[in-house]
Amino acid sequence: MARSRSDSYEGRVGLLLLIVLSAVMLFTQRDAAVERRTTPLLASDVQAPIAALLGTPFRSLENAVADVEDGRRALQENKALRSELAALRAENDGLRANQDRQYRLEALLAVEIAGDIPDQRIAVRAVSDPSSPFVRSLLLGAGRNAGIDDGYAVLSDAGLVGHVVSAGRRSARVLRLDDLNSRVAVMSVQTGARAILAGGNTDYPTLAFVADPTAWKAGDRIVTSGDDGRLPRGLPVGAVISEDDLRIELDFLAKPIDWVFVLPFEGVADVRDVDTPSPIETPIDEAG
Repeated sequence: MARSRSDSYEGRVGLLLLIVLSAVMLFTQRDAAVERRTTPLLASDVQAPIAALLGTPFRSLENAVADVEDGRRALQENKALRSELAALRAENDGLRANQDRQYRLEALLAVEIAGDIPDQRIAVRAVSDPSSPFVRSLLLGAGRNAGIDDGYAVLSDAGLVGHVVSAGRRSARVLRLDDLNSRVAVMSVQTGARAILAGGNTDYPTLAFVADPTAWKAGDRIVTSGDDGRLPRGLPVGAVISEDDLRIELDFLAKPIDWVFVLPFEGVADVRDVDTPSPIETPIDEAG
């Protein structure tokens, strides 16, 4: 009976020791696990700032390289855009020039003139003529190859400019109405009075060979009469601005002269080309 109590006591002591040993082992393993988790975290906290500090120069270099590359691409794109802009500007200038030329040609074609005027018109570019023997003349960029011949009338969209005095194969010279050598037969639209428009190297030529000065009034419209046989009748010339000296304001001087059109017109033949008949002999009365 005494042994039985001793065995029971020893069993309880052994169980208690096992419990204590289990608790000690449990806490020991828990601390080890916590230590294992804490050690990498502490290492990371120490390494992160050092890695960031050491990587700063490399990141700066990388950013600098990227900036240089971006700048190079931007420069190339800028050059390409400048080239494209220059091409577009040149194209735009060309379109504007063609548009202006179209407007000028349309204005020439829209000119309405009356009289015995041919329907055919030759549009051509006109420039100044500094080498001309005349003070006021023009040079046309086309000649006989384009159908232009001596004596043909030359008009702008404003009115009669003059006539061709010499035509070559690829150019022609025009004598303007305001040149000293110009003489053109004209008439008044209002009264039908005739005269000769005489150029004087001024902007306001005068009327000459006037039969009745009172038939010309300020504001009267002046057109070619065709009496000289060189120009067709009805070409617009200008208007009377002074009744005292019969000065004429020319229509074509109202606008710059760039594009003109030439009217092919065969005037009356020169009298030297007409055969002169022999005079009729009158019999003499010997008895007389």
